Amino acid sequence: MIPEKYRGLYDDKTVWLIPLEGRGDAALQAEAAAHAHRHNQEISDHDDLNPAALADFIEAVRAEKENPEAFTPPNGGSRKFWKDGKAHVGAWAVSNDPAYRRRQAAEGDLAMSEAEALARLKLAETYTTPPADPELAELRAFKADKELEAAISKNSETVISILPRWREREKQAPSTWKKHVQYANEFSKLHVGDGELYLSEITKRHVQDYVEHAQTLTYRGAPLSPTSVAKRLDSVRALLSFAASVDEIDHNPATGVKAPKDARPKTSRSWKSFEPEEIKKLVKVSTELWNGRRNSKQPGRKEDLVTALQCLIWTGARPEEICQLRREDIDLSNGAIHITNDETSDDARVRLTKNDSSIRTVPIHSQLLPILSQHLRRHNSALLFPSFAPEATPMELEEERRTGKLEIKGRYARPLSREWTDNLRGLIAPNEPRKVLYSLRHSWAAESRRTGMPEHVRNALMGHADDNRHASRYGGDVEWLEVKREHVERMTCA
Repeated sequence: MIPEKYRGLYDDKTVWLIPLEGRGDAALQAEAAAHAHRHNQEISDHDDLNPAALADFIEAVRAEKENPEAFTPPNGGSRKFWKDGKAHVGAWAVSNDPAYRRRQAAEGDLAMSEAEALARLKLAETYTTPPADPELAELRAFKADKELEAAISKNSETVISILPRWREREKQAPSTWKKHVQYANEFSKLHVGDGELYLSEITKRHVQDYVEHAQTLTYRGAPLSPTSVAKRLDSVRALLSFAASVDEIDHNPATGVKAPKDARPKTSRSWKSFEPEEIKKLVKVSTELWNGRRNSKQPGRKEDLVTALQCLIWTGARPEEICQLRREDIDLSNGAIHITNDETSDDARVRLTKNDSSIRTVPIHSQLLPILSQHLRRHNSALLFPSFAPEATPMELEEERRTGKLEIKGRYARPLSREWTDNLRGLIAPNEPRKVLYSLRHSWAAESRRTGMPEHVRNALMGHADDNRHASRYGGDVEWLEVKREHVERMTCA
């Protein structure tokens, strides 16, 4: 039976009569079920239209069937296409470049891929060619409709083309974004080489194959660790999750895919803490090295290096969090450092935090307070460490000329990281690749455990969890800060 409101699509017929050709009850039932599914699918294509839109749609369908001359070849002039339940007449753009199609669609054009355009033309012919055999014409129209559905599935974004939209909404940190781009290209290249991997074509098998492929990759001659493989999976899963959230795909095909189990001892899966004696040696050796430099290309660089290292030792913060600090983030009157991503009026690259939990207030240890006080008296810059400010690369300047927008992606912590890699590693831990600058954060956490710091206080200080729900038990931000300070002062970090 054809629902009354849709009968106009079928020349006002009330029943769709189709002769069955199967032999035997089972064959006839299967054939009937297939026709019923096809009928229901056609009906469901228009379920989201309101009565007025449906009436316009039915009238337009009738007009198209009665006036084949309304269809013109794609060599200029206007053209009528059906898309999203609406008739589009006028300008239309055909391209296999998703970014170009988005731009044209924003200008009001009907944008489609070459495959979709050809499929629409073929479907149109089934309506404009007088059918010698109505039933055969129905089947041809059904086949053309299916070919159109397949073509539309390739009209979507690709793994690479959707990256700018993802960045625009999520605004990932430059270092994080660099990895996302790397893994997205790996994922796409694995499956289609230099071609385009359409999001609508991705299945769970694609993701599983990528995980298996990642396990064959090497870094410095050794297979990737399970953690590195898991990071690749997390990146692909996050990209596909974004695609699902903006309706480019119906669901995230990476859901349920698991990274290989990490059989290594837990202590071997992350950076290794420095021993107390190693930290003392690091301070002594680095201070002598930096103070011994007479002519630095960056004014104030050696003072910035010495103070930043002390901040890492006594706060347990991430290197980038410390190195991107502004003068206004240091509250000497209350003895606190505010780690935030608030906008500032300076022209330096913006502050970035790992996530919302990273925004926090850390008390300044009494051993660190005079070091910071003296450092602030050395200059009047808005940046706490002005010599660390990343500069625009030639590629970023070229991007600014092209788009009018300058985005500096360099890391504030790079100068300090290079000092460890180039000059200090060989003197402090030459045979320990798991000991890096970030290890100071692990050393701070180990010292906090030694002094008996409660886990919720440690999490709040390190930015592992939102401390607001714990702050309420202490009566307010000031009292919560003093509770954190009480535990910090028990620590001996160097």
